[in-house]
Amino acid sequence: MRESKILQRIPASIAVSSKRTTMSPRVAGPDWFCNMSKTVGNQALQRYLISGFSKTPRQGTVIQRAIGVELEAPNWEVSTPKGKPFKKYAPLVRDDENGFTLSADEYLMPNGKSSNLEFVSDAHADKDNFLRSVGSMDKLARHLEQQHQENPIVLSDLLKKAGESETTSPYKLENKAHITPRKNLLPSVQVTMGVPLGKITSLFYKLANKQEKLEEPSNEDAVERLDLETSNNRAPVKKLNISSYENSVGELLTSFELMKNMFEERRTELGFNVEEKMSPPLEGLSAMIAYYLRSSFVPMGPQRDRKRQFPKGLFPVLAKTPFHQMFELLPDHEIKAIRDKKGQMNPAWVEWFLYGALGEYVTKAKSDEDQEKVREDIFNGPMLPQKFGEPGEKEYRIKLGRSEWLRNLPMDDLLTERNNPKLKGMGVFSGKGDVLAEESVDNTKELETYAPVFELRSINGSPKTGTWESWAEGYWNFYEELVGQGVRYKTPTPDKRKERCILQ
Repeated sequence: MRESKILQRIPASIAVSSKRTTMSPRVAGPDWFCNMSKTVGNQALQRYLISGFSKTPRQGTVIQRAIGVELEAPNWEVSTPKGKPFKKYAPLVRDDENGFTLSADEYLMPNGKSSNLEFVSDAHADKDNFLRSVGSMDKLARHLEQQHQENPIVLSDLLKKAGESETTSPYKLENKAHITPRKNLLPSVQVTMGVPLGKITSLFYKLANKQEKLEEPSNEDAVERLDLETSNNRAPVKKLNISSYENSVGELLTSFELMKNMFEERRTELGFNVEEKMSPPLEGLSAMIAYYLRSSFVPMGPQRDRKRQFPKGLFPVLAKTPFHQMFELLPDHEIKAIRDKKGQMNPAWVEWFLYGALGEYVTKAKSDEDQEKVREDIFNGPMLPQKFGEPGEKEYRIKLGRSEWLRNLPMDDLLTERNNPKLKGMGVFSGKGDVLAEESVDNTKELETYAPVFELRSINGSPKTGTWESWAEGYWNFYEELVGQGVRYKTPTPDKRKERCILQ
């Protein structure tokens, strides 16, 4: 999900309340950092925001969401009326009433640059608004599909044929465009949501189908099936088919269980006393780091010469908030244990992450010599060992050592677009994330007040037009089952006259 499509700028004076379980944006004046530091939780949030503001040019930006989606139609090419490709993220149609943008995405082809269509929703914290947004996207997509015999489709003419002018609600033409149509519009899917660190392991269990077994997709278009389940007299809930994640994430969870056992054995070496356990945020962050290590690891051999399109494709669960900002959300005593005097990761933690996540490859090696080579590769090999490049683009490699990434991680996530433009889409939200809305408070339990943002990619193929809204409802239910029913991360709306933020 692109930052430009879902962020709303708010003044730096906007902050959060001093109570950990009742976080909501409010005016706090110049001393708002002091007001935030009354609890350990707010100290973590304070560190998070300070570090984010100090490293991003967009100072004072805070984002909040429940969920947003992006549906990309890579086979539907779009150009200017003169036949030139659009620049990346160029808006074509805007629906302010329902909250989405039809835009162009630039990509490389052997014969030069081209553009394709993307349907990008706003970030919605209300289910009805989210479904209405996706429903409007579906409506426009069906109008496009119905004109597939025209080549090219003139976008301004299409809006008029659909009963809408260039200036009337809901669709407003932003740029004149010609579209090369196909008969079917089957988009690739990206879903962006804010997930508290303490819910990350639950996210992986759900993706691995450990908590619930869902049916495999069966039709030729790989359109996901949405099953109905009724329990405890509740209304039927549509559930996502997420079996495509089962193997890789299942292996991660097995590895993470071994990491937790290793943590028990090395507790004092890692800076914990004999009774201390990892906090839920540290468990979630550790699982996410282990997932990155496993997802990007390729054993030594011919597979390393395989060319991949782009680095972020290795991570179906992609961190949009960089890892070093997530570290700032941990309790103080855990930050102290993980960091050395220079602020880098302590060697004991580097070893715990690497050997815990990838040590099985050492034990699989047949000889002592092979084991030593594998161990050396795990500790000092490249974080992204394969070659990358889109069609028509010269191949390239990302020269970043695995240990180097980990050592710097408490201070700077080197695996982000900010540090390398080839890592496009990775860690692009800088110090920003989601803040718990006040009405979401459940007084029976303490809720995390801040949620890093993650992008879920390539879950079960492409929804057919006419089914996008029911498809989106499955994602909403997945999100709410994960973070808790009634828990909301609402999008703040700036009131410039009063310089304060009102929750929508």
